[in-house]
Amino acid sequence: MTTDKPIQKADALPQFQPAVVPVFDCHVILSTSSQPPAVRGRVANLAPITAAGAVERDVLMKLVSQFKACLVDHRARQVEVPWQDPADEPGPGEVERWIPVHL
Repeated sequence: MTTDKPIQKADALPQFQPAVVPVFDCHVILSTSSQPPAVRGRVANLAPITAAGAVERDVLMKLVSQFKACLVDHRARQVEVPWQDPADEPGPGEVERWIPVHL
């Protein structure tokens, strides 16, 4: 069976522009303790965001949530984000994590 419609070239298909999604670097410093809460964290490049919890995953989720809320708020108010530059450095016994955050 044939059709009367010509086959379109692939380059004739509609072109979509990818959405621009801002990505920010959430630089986290974590420490552990033998006393509860076992894990404490802070955002090294955007103070004073801090969190604590029983495990690293919980702390990271809390920090990222606060980090994202802060950025959304600053963008909505059209004010500059108060990045900490230079970012905090980890102290003895602390570890760093970098989490890409998409708005």
